[in-house]
Amino acid sequence: MKNLIQIFSWYILLLAGAASLSAQARPEHALRPNDTIEVRVFQEPELDAKVTLSQEGKVALPLIGEVAVGGMSAADASKAITTKYKEGYLANPSVTVVISDYAKQRFTILGAINKPGSFFFPAGETVSLLQAVGMAGGYSRLASPAKIMIKRANAKEPLKVDAKKMAKDGSASTFMIQPGDVITIGESLW
Repeated sequence: MKNLIQIFSWYILLLAGAASLSAQARPEHALRPNDTIEVRVFQEPELDAKVTLSQEGKVALPLIGEVAVGGMSAADASKAITTKYKEGYLANPSVTVVISDYAKQRFTILGAINKPGSFFFPAGETVSLLQAVGMAGGYSRLASPAKIMIKRANAKEPLKVDAKKMAKDGSASTFMIQPGDVITIGESLW
């Protein structure tokens, strides 16, 4: 019985460590337009607000007006808002920022894929190239994973990607899709 308890204890520690590592491995979400955040000011309920980031990445808050938080993590946005409240309004503010709704972001995947179309990113998460292919039902019979073109909004030339090679060397899971990407899966010439 003692051995069973020790094994169970090690199992719990292992699970806790794995959860901690996965939380550390996930990059923190950078706030972007149309994300909704909740701002709470400790012991100042009249300053609490639920606001949506503008296209410029700003939020309008009581007393301090607009604050630019786009591109920041929730923790960094909290610091920026705290600084604004310190500038003549509150002596020692304690501000908490929590993301309540993520902006809907999408990508499009076309070509030799089973379910071509546009897909939304899961809320607050990133999507790798292989995950995008999976969301679109996988490659069709005619697909050539070595011939993928990705058109990015801010790139002059499309990216040429060899997902077959990436899958072999393990880098496919690190190639991340960006919002607005248009992915075209090429066909093999049999």
